Amino acid sequence: MTRTLICLLLIATPALAQNAGDAARGKELFLRDACYTCHGTTGAGGGALGGPRLAHAGLTPNAIINELRHPRAAMPAYSEKILSDSEADDLVAFIQSLSRESAPDAKKIPLLNPP
Repeated sequence: MTRTLICLLLIATPALAQNAGDAARGKELFLRDACYTCHGTTGAGGGALGGPRLAHAGLTPNAIINELRHPRAAMPAYSEKILSDSEADDLVAFIQSLSRESAPDAKKIPLLNPP
């Protein structure tokens, strides 16, 4: 039993270590590589080119990486030569952080509450 548990932990550890990216760096990449033009600056989708929503979409890290590397729609493929695995992990962290952020309180948005 203990041997089986150790084997399972050894197998699972690389998967757990993968995708431990930096969300702040991911945001920089999201803006630098113009991902926002399709997905919007908040990941809500419907940008200038009508890309899909990323925030609150329930995307797993592996699904995000797979879509980056092998997109199903009209999105360029980001191979390891273009976007390193570390940078891809940072983008994953940023995209997942969009789902954790809550919408701002409407009372705190100046344009919605003129003086």
